[in-house]
Amino acid sequence: MRSDVEPGSAAAVPACPLDQEVRAVVLLDRDQRIVYANSPAQEALARMGVENPRTLWDLPAQLQPAVQASKPVDTPSSEVRDLADGLWGVYLPIQELDPDWLRSMVEAEQMAAVGQLAATVAQEIGGPNTSIQVAVDHLLDGCGSEREHEKKTLQQVLDQTERITRLTRQLIALADPGRSQLGPVDLHDIAQAACELLETSFLERGIQCSSELGEGPVLAIADRNHLLQALVNLLLNARTALQDWSGDRKVRLRSEVNTDRVYLHVEDSGPGIPQEDLSRILLPFVSTTGGTGMGLFLTRQLLVEQRGGLKVSSPNEMGGATLSVYLEIADDD
Repeated sequence: MRSDVEPGSAAAVPACPLDQEVRAVVLLDRDQRIVYANSPAQEALARMGVENPRTLWDLPAQLQPAVQASKPVDTPSSEVRDLADGLWGVYLPIQELDPDWLRSMVEAEQMAAVGQLAATVAQEIGGPNTSIQVAVDHLLDGCGSEREHEKKTLQQVLDQTERITRLTRQLIALADPGRSQLGPVDLHDIAQAACELLETSFLERGIQCSSELGEGPVLAIADRNHLLQALVNLLLNARTALQDWSGDRKVRLRSEVNTDRVYLHVEDSGPGIPQEDLSRILLPFVSTTGGTGMGLFLTRQLLVEQRGGLKVSSPNEMGGATLSVYLEIADDD
């Protein structure tokens, strides 16, 4: 793929007019070989993980439908001359370089890669972890009452192997997203359950957790267990944001209902999220707190499986960040 050619050569294409266009453009000959790509096109393709494609069929599958709308180059209007041997170029508008569109392409590629990685990691960890559990169980059975210290240490090891087991199950669920059992659930009830699970943890850290959920049930379409896991993850994220915060340490849950969606906002009074990080905070391996950068990504995946999603905004009226869960509203009948 050439980004420019020598002026006056047989396949010369004027670089400036194309490079000055807002759209990403690729030129193809009649054999579907790529003979030119302007700078926006190269940028868009690189962000989708494609470098130096040689033919039309090297382009990402998402772009193939655009080929149906391609037309031979109109020389007077496009300022692109005939290619060598009388072949016409094809003016292929990839897409307006809309930031949201580019981000969605990048996210799709990253999510697929994370899913494949998750399945591999779960498989590689699962076998050895099971062997460790069996060995520790055997050692525990052989410990008498006079070896309490050894028993305590072995039990701690066993607890950690069970934690690894739970993690691998979550990774498998990520790699195989068709596991949610969707149905009407009470969003308020699940929100209260998540708060109760972390009540002691918040109190120990001096964090005040409150809720503005209104009266009566609010029904949403979701998987109860997966939604509970997602809300616990968001509350843990708020706890992490407040762990070194010297100001007010508050977390608030607030529900909102519109015509077709229900929202649950998890708000904190911490430092918030820098504006430059808001657009990428839900991507994998992105963290503003020094963590793995997988927590919010996995949480969003759980919600997407339930036909919902996750939005992030900052600052809120308390000065911190707001993580907003949204789900389809369930019919009353």
